[in-house]
Amino acid sequence: MGPEIAHVFLSFSFEDKNNTNKHLAISIETRKEKNEEYSTIKGFFRQYELYYVVADERDLIGLRTNIRNNPKEDVYRYKIKGDIEDAKTLFLEYVKQINSLKERAQFYNTLTTNCTTTIWTNTFSNSSHLAFNWKILVSGFVPEYLFQNEKLQNESNKSFVELQKDAYVNPLVKNSIIDENFSSIIRVND
Repeated sequence: MGPEIAHVFLSFSFEDKNNTNKHLAISIETRKEKNEEYSTIKGFFRQYELYYVVADERDLIGLRTNIRNNPKEDVYRYKIKGDIEDAKTLFLEYVKQINSLKERAQFYNTLTTNCTTTIWTNTFSNSSHLAFNWKILVSGFVPEYLFQNEKLQNESNKSFVELQKDAYVNPLVKNSIIDENFSSIIRVND
């Protein structure tokens, strides 16, 4: 849909008993019925249920970088700066929301209840959540909004353009197999 509109989702990092980081991605999406295509217009009129896809990064990111190509999807991975306790609280809020959907379905709305606005409302669980901004609605600008609010890891004091270049995942995995090293490959610029 162009650079102004993006599908935004989060990955959470967990350390296993061998001190190895494992990454769990969670994407908030529309649940479409069999053979149903997504329509932005239909999204305004309670046509799709909201649901959370919880998967390994190989599935959620690899699908977008290596499998889908009509149209080609550009994937950027930004590392959020913040308190580990806030990350835990946010993860638990996701789990709470996922469980609540079992009891009561919620509908996707193209403008107000989508992948990005739902992430933003989930961050209410943290005192450090960002104020609402139009860039949340025009989701392709979310990384820039995070950068402006010093929420992106940026140890080298890079400009946003430089960070964005480093965040571009597609060239890193272009010729790779989607295997157990996938999460390490997309973090080569960390």
